[in-house]
Amino acid sequence: MKNLKFGLKLWSTNYALLNEAKWLIDKSFFHYIELLVIPNTEISPFQKIKLPYIIHITHDNYGLNIADDRKEKFNLKTIHLCLEWANGLRAKYLILHPGFGEIDKAVKFLGKINDRRILIENMPKVGLNQEKMIGFSPEQIKKMIERKFGFCLDFNHAVKAAASLKKDYKKQIEDFLKLDPKMFHISDGIVQDEKDKHLNIGEGQYDFNFLASCIKKSQAEYLTLETPRINLNSLQEDLENLKRLKSVLISS
Repeated sequence: MKNLKFGLKLWSTNYALLNEAKWLIDKSFFHYIELLVIPNTEISPFQKIKLPYIIHITHDNYGLNIADDRKEKFNLKTIHLCLEWANGLRAKYLILHPGFGEIDKAVKFLGKINDRRILIENMPKVGLNQEKMIGFSPEQIKKMIERKFGFCLDFNHAVKAAASLKKDYKKQIEDFLKLDPKMFHISDGIVQDEKDKHLNIGEGQYDFNFLASCIKKSQAEYLTLETPRINLNSLQEDLENLKRLKSVLISS
């Protein structure tokens, strides 16, 4: 397997997990933290523990939606706050959900943002509350990244979009790969379920030998696990998922 860096997903409320996260990174199980910035949290605990970071920009669960032009002021303020976090933590990238609504409004909004560290993440076609998501197709992602931003390929979201589009998910992923993703998100899931749901590695139906082949032929060096964590006070489940994933990647 190429020199792939594995990411541990944390929220900026997970102060209590930082020491365990540092141990996992020091031991080279994981290599970086992908940190979702939650409103009204403090950056200082993360600055005290010197670790590599990728920032996940606050998403629509907390009000951000770049496709809603009525929220432009709020959206800009929220993204600029995340850029401050990225600067403060020397983050490699920032990942942005395109949201839901009209893609032309999202594209127009992105014209007001200038930071080449930003990666646009692909989305399911249907949101958890039946929202009309954008960024579910390679064509839409290409329109948003232009030559200005990078791309984060979420395998799970690609499968969900393929289910909505009645398309083979492997073809959907192969089409996304043509956009030269800088990094990946990975979990397991149910192929025909169009709603975003993340399962542990090995608990779903995804062909991980196929996913491994996609990772190997890509130039991307970063792969974040987005598997469920039942015990919110421990990272043991993340480590178990990582071990299962590595065993597939190595054997494929």
